Amino acid sequence: MGVCCWCGSRFPKTRATRKYCTPRCKTNACLDRKPRRIRAADVEALHELLEGEFPSAEAMRARLREILVPDAPPMVMVEGFVPRLD
Repeated sequence: MGVCCWCGSRFPKTRATRKYCTPRCKTNACLDRKPRRIRAADVEALHELLEGEFPSAEAMRARLREILVPDAPPMVMVEGFVPRLD
């Protein structure tokens, strides 16, 4: 059994390379493609971030999150837990 990369439903896999349950899901996935590359302006901002100095790791994390995920809500820190950026 496989899991469709578009809708998440389970389907019988006929080939090892099959990723979608139907041709319609495959077409929809092509229409709503998510960007996988970082914009050039964001790359420059990351280089500036790496060259700069920050008073704490939390300040650096906050700035990194502003660059990579600008629409995300602020991150809540919990002791002993390292959050992911996605």
